[in-house]
Amino acid sequence: MTSLTVHEVLERDHFQHATVIAGKEGLTRRIKWVHVMEVTSVKQLLHGEELILSTGFVWKDNVQVFRSIVKQLIQSHAAGLCIEIGTYMDHIPLEIIELANQHHFPIIVFTKEVRFVDITQDLHSLLIAHHYQMISDLEQFSQELNRLLLLPGCLTKILSLLSIKTGMQVIYNPKEAAPIFVPEATEEKRETFLHFLKIQPDGKGLVLQPVRAMDYHFANLSLVPAQHASVSDYDMLLLDRSATAIAQYLLRELYIEEKKRALETEWLYDWLEGKHTEERILSYLVDVDETLIPRGLHVCTCKFKKPHDSYTSSQMTYFMLLMRSMFEQEGFFILSLTTRNKLIIIVLNRRTEENVEERLREAFNRFLQSDILQKETVPEVEKIGVGKHVRLLKDMHRSYDSSLETITMNDKIPTYPSLVTYYNDFHIYRMIFHLAKGKELNEFMYDYLDPVIEYDVKNNSNLLNTLKVYMCCNGSKKETAEQLYVVRQTLYHRLEKLEELLGPDFMCSPKRLAIEFAIHAYSYLKQQG
Repeated sequence: MTSLTVHEVLERDHFQHATVIAGKEGLTRRIKWVHVMEVTSVKQLLHGEELILSTGFVWKDNVQVFRSIVKQLIQSHAAGLCIEIGTYMDHIPLEIIELANQHHFPIIVFTKEVRFVDITQDLHSLLIAHHYQMISDLEQFSQELNRLLLLPGCLTKILSLLSIKTGMQVIYNPKEAAPIFVPEATEEKRETFLHFLKIQPDGKGLVLQPVRAMDYHFANLSLVPAQHASVSDYDMLLLDRSATAIAQYLLRELYIEEKKRALETEWLYDWLEGKHTEERILSYLVDVDETLIPRGLHVCTCKFKKPHDSYTSSQMTYFMLLMRSMFEQEGFFILSLTTRNKLIIIVLNRRTEENVEERLREAFNRFLQSDILQKETVPEVEKIGVGKHVRLLKDMHRSYDSSLETITMNDKIPTYPSLVTYYNDFHIYRMIFHLAKGKELNEFMYDYLDPVIEYDVKNNSNLLNTLKVYMCCNGSKKETAEQLYVVRQTLYHRLEKLEELLGPDFMCSPKRLAIEFAIHAYSYLKQQG
């Protein structure tokens, strides 16, 4: 027994001389508590499912007040109203009985005097005993779930146990697989249930519990009560514990799968070095996931604050589980392999290439905002470099090389101090990075900027910054003056000096492009000392 009903209360000794005069169809209403009330405004005092005891003193001479109080009790979802007849009133008006019958609201009258204190003491003791029994039953249910988790095929066993305990139809509806019905339903019923779930996603008319783990919504677990039946608090607790057990089962399966993938590192290393053909790679991916048809990929290099061997295998596994759950929601499939202090993540695109960059950034944003990432249960990330997108799978090494360059450029260029940096965001710095390895960049930079640099040194000025802002503003004198916080006349004087040093054509293409490139090169080389 998991809840106390009005019908069960009527069988107690203190209700021997009680009669139900209205709302007999509502005797299955649940009772959570018992209140004695002698006030006219009750709606704000109730939470629902209370049994109300009253002498009728406040409405003894006013049927309208009586009617108002009964309406408030009905609206507050009270379990019923018990009235002592004889002290202040000798009958219940017909219109009150009709109102109660209309809403299946039980009205019970005591034909003999009864002490309300004895009733409340008896029923409260009974309710506490019910509550204690519910806790005990829940503990046994949890232990049974833990036992089932150790058995093969535990998912269907958990669903069957939940159905038996609640006496209801159970529906397990995973996001990427066919739903499971326990007990088994006919095709007609299955279609009806699924249609109802589709048109009522918020769970109205049934009880729906999401199955979540690692910030990922895996499935929905639903209870479908019989017609005109309700779902008790105890049923809700059973559903919640079942959903938690299923989440633990799914995490365990994911953990095993992740460990298995870690053993495939050698094949992935050969792929990274360009040793496999496009056909062989596709064949391998089909074996991993038969639904996987990649539309290009990115390689991300993740560098941790400590060497890889400083972390346990469990920490690395949970790190990848978190990343996988975030990226799969954005249409990506993840493979990974590790080196001493780096984690190499292969991000395969399942969807269209049109918005692949946008989805990739969204996945990383959600990953970085996860609470799990802030805990010590996963490795601490120092930086992540995201390589270029490549369409051919055999060209993965190109994306990998660019991801390594991204990490290096992130160290050298202060403009991008982000935890996750993208190769495509460096633009002109990609060329500067490669040219800086020789002497050509330095020579090119001075060919165009030397007159301005020398002028600034001799006059202790910052004409080079004026040139940089002027070009960033696309030659707009008004915008340049505002950004430099100078008056127009001062700016005009500086621009005349720049024309004198660089020539009157310094804003004409392609000379302007060369000067802009030289300015970026100057910033880069200055940062490198």
